[in-house]
Amino acid sequence: MSRANGGSGSEVTADDRGLLLGDGLFETVLVRQGHACLWPRHRARLELGLQRLGFPAQDPERLREEIEAAAGPGERLVRLTLTRGRGPRGYAPPEQPLVTRLVSAGPELSRPDPAEATPLRIGFSTIPASVNPALGGIKHLGRLENVLARMHWREGEDEAILEDAVGRITCATQGNLWLREGTHLVTPPVDEAGIAGTRRAWVLENAEAFGVSTEVAWPTYERLEAADGLYVSNARLGLAAGVLIGGGAARTEPAALQALRRALHEAD
Repeated sequence: MSRANGGSGSEVTADDRGLLLGDGLFETVLVRQGHACLWPRHRARLELGLQRLGFPAQDPERLREEIEAAAGPGERLVRLTLTRGRGPRGYAPPEQPLVTRLVSAGPELSRPDPAEATPLRIGFSTIPASVNPALGGIKHLGRLENVLARMHWREGEDEAILEDAVGRITCATQGNLWLREGTHLVTPPVDEAGIAGTRRAWVLENAEAFGVSTEVAWPTYERLEAADGLYVSNARLGLAAGVLIGGGAARTEPAALQALRRALHEAD
């Protein structure tokens, strides 16, 4: 783990605003054999978050180099955390923040081929997601809703669907949610709640080349229950198939979706 904020050392101080206020951003990057996969998409989301929070610009190449250096060989998830650094008490940020940067690598991954992975068993969360256009889409540090949602998974659940605070189907606990209708994919908007996932962006941009259409819309529960299949996407899972607990089995997946999921699994 490393830190760079104009000083030296690797400790987060007791007055760091990321620790005290959740004043910061993070990215979880899949690194394969020393290469940060889908880095341009991570970079774009991070830069949007920096602008939204009023952070000073960061050198994206330096960030990428640190992420790749932390990973080592094989496949690993590397987390980059940026906080506004040290500051006075209270909510007002320092005029010239010295950004704290933390990079940490997880254990080596063993990701099965999408066709061989066991479908996720998906339930429903009792924890709502906040609605806030100022924070919608960005990967800020305030993830307590997701922590609570994960705490409340019921026995047998691998994932859970969250509504937002006004009752719209919004996301999964740990990624973006997708409904499949034939070769048509539907995913909720992220401009008011949820995260603009890098794999979500890849699917929306590339699906048409595989004969798969996409739609960004709030799905109704009737549409959810009638769907031919469900998926959850994030950096670790790619586009993972799932089934509703208590619902029927997912219908046979078209070859176009199989090809799309495999391409995302291997995308760099």
